[in-house]
Amino acid sequence: MLQLFFRFQSYVMALVTVALGAAVLPSPAAFAEKLATSPAQIAAKTFASLPTFSNPKLSPNGEGVAYFTNIEGRRHLVFQHISGGNVGVIPPWEETEIVGFSWANDDILLLRYGFLVERGAFRADAYQTRIISFNIHTQENLWLGKPKKARIGRTVQQASQFERIVDPLPNDPDHILVQLDFELDGTPAVYKINVRSGKKSQEKGGSKGVQNWYTDHTSEVRFGTGYSGLKRVAKLKDAGGDWIDLTDTDWYDRYSVRGFSAEPNIIYVSGPTEFGTEGLFKLNLLSGEVTEQIFAHETVDMDNIIEDPDTGQVAGVTYTEDVTRVTFYDPEQNIVQRSLEHAMKGQNVRVVSKAKSKPLYLVRVSGRNNPGDYFVYNRDTKRMDFIASLNNHIGQYTENPSDFFASPETVSIPVRDGSHIPGYLTRPLHKEGKGPTILMPHGGPHVRDTAEWDFMAQFYASRGYTVLQPNFRGSSGYGYKFESEGRHQWGGLMQDDLTDATNWLVEKGIADPDRICILGSSYGGYAALMGVIKEKSLYACAISINGVPDLVRLKDNDRDFIGGRVWTKNMGLADSSDKEVSPYHRAEEVSAAVLIMSSKDDERVPYEHSKSMYKKLKKLKKETRYVEIEDGGHHLRTEKARLTILKETEKFLAKHIGR
Repeated sequence: MLQLFFRFQSYVMALVTVALGAAVLPSPAAFAEKLATSPAQIAAKTFASLPTFSNPKLSPNGEGVAYFTNIEGRRHLVFQHISGGNVGVIPPWEETEIVGFSWANDDILLLRYGFLVERGAFRADAYQTRIISFNIHTQENLWLGKPKKARIGRTVQQASQFERIVDPLPNDPDHILVQLDFELDGTPAVYKINVRSGKKSQEKGGSKGVQNWYTDHTSEVRFGTGYSGLKRVAKLKDAGGDWIDLTDTDWYDRYSVRGFSAEPNIIYVSGPTEFGTEGLFKLNLLSGEVTEQIFAHETVDMDNIIEDPDTGQVAGVTYTEDVTRVTFYDPEQNIVQRSLEHAMKGQNVRVVSKAKSKPLYLVRVSGRNNPGDYFVYNRDTKRMDFIASLNNHIGQYTENPSDFFASPETVSIPVRDGSHIPGYLTRPLHKEGKGPTILMPHGGPHVRDTAEWDFMAQFYASRGYTVLQPNFRGSSGYGYKFESEGRHQWGGLMQDDLTDATNWLVEKGIADPDRICILGSSYGGYAALMGVIKEKSLYACAISINGVPDLVRLKDNDRDFIGGRVWTKNMGLADSSDKEVSPYHRAEEVSAAVLIMSSKDDERVPYEHSKSMYKKLKKLKKETRYVEIEDGGHHLRTEKARLTILKETEKFLAKHIGR
């Protein structure tokens, strides 16, 4: 850990922009390549390419914009004037990735770097984050979480594992509140840090069981949540300045804290609505009573709150039906949102950023077969100007996207107990009748798929395969009952839903029963392996990408890092019969060809787990192949990793289910 500290300190001292010169915002022409005339001719590299303009954010004065772009297959951060001109590029460093950023003020960007660290005597690696202050004019940079003392010897103040911004202090552009855990004991303290000098002062000391601190509308640290062992913890600072333990209160078991309102003792919480979905409420901390319901949807959960950058207060809520939607409670932003939706009928429209001192908004417009385009909207003039496509390699084809990309269909799939599960069916263009089909369960497992752009589903459809992405029970987003039914059901009900979805494809005449492959990443990779164990003749092949072959081994690893036991519990693994539902321990039952792929730098499931599964299958003389992915981590963050996935799976699928 000490070695890492010195390496990162050296990097921060050397951090510079790699380009400062004339440029304009990226346009399709800048990425021109020989255009395909049919979906099958579009290169795998085009589908694998990282976005060229993603997560854009306007500076507070509306004159600057920062965004992620793809350079040589890795994500870089770019900043420039909103109308073009000089451009600055901030690179990743060695194995690090820039995983997030925000504007502190008009001069300074706050960069969040993430990287994997070997834990020495521990058997599992750890993922760490660092916050860097970067001045876009002088290129000066500071590691804001740098320990005050770091020396070789018996006493070392170590770098915090996670550095999290607690409050951007919207009324104090030169300071932010950051939580840092120098003791590495899971009890971070909160520091006020000057983003220009790096000077810090402690605002709130650590407290046992608290891993996340929250501020109220005055930016005072008033609330902390987390875990002590497997027990949830909550602590509140009352109006008199005393800290109260709320751990055993009824409301804390029922609701999740989302932030403070402008009222002193009123917080926003999410919890169950009358429909059984997750909604947003106001709750009185002193009485524990809900005072107001803010958002409720009959069939789907809320996703996230939207904060107003001017005030830090809740301005709206996002939720996902088939695509992500937004509801604004701020009257001004609601008018803007509804006006844009009216102007762009049939498209999914979202305001993704707004300036603080100008009537400017960044707007993303997307569709089921278009990953998205970005526009600048001026509220006063009602003018909306295109600035960039999310992915210019794909954007070359989106003037007429229906000629090249499939639109996922929303389907409802009956399962064996009479229930129905939702899913998305992506069929190849210009093909009729049954054909080769891929069942592609998502990872998580407690997340969900949507009808929005999916580079893997679109790639396979372009190669002639039908793709079904079922949201099996256990998926999030469809209410508490739907998700809870999948808890502790690894290899059980969640797997049965996938089996029933596959049989539905056959019954509907969509899939050729002899040419079906199950393919997935993370939990989806686990489900792929279990699919060819539990179902002896349903699948012609299985593909596991960064999958989970051995739950016993995974749980052993998870005991070795802070929060590991909580993660295991939340994933529904705590009480499972591990060997019975672990592909590694049932490898002799594998009934079809298996492709196993894993990232060498996977921070979630060590790649050795997949290698062990492959070796066991080989020893059992099963048809199998192993491909190691050089980088990209668990979530395949690099273009190189994504391209490896597409090329290797394309060959494997062609061999086993053809086109």
